[in-house]
Amino acid sequence: MQTCSNCGGTEFKEAIQYMKVKPADQNKMALKGSEVLLTFCAGCGTVSNVRLTNPTFE
Repeated sequence: MQTCSNCGGTEFKEAIQYMKVKPADQNKMALKGSEVLLTFCAGCGTVSNVRLTNPTFE
């Protein structure tokens, strides 16, 4: 079971950031990119995991 490092909570939720991230060597106006998925503690909001939904940027 996952435990929050900040408050000791055990309930986690996920949120998605729709503003796409892009590779650093790509034009900021490029259409390809990936949303960011965040796993966070439901009690205090501490983010425990960050991952890209499309890490290959295809």
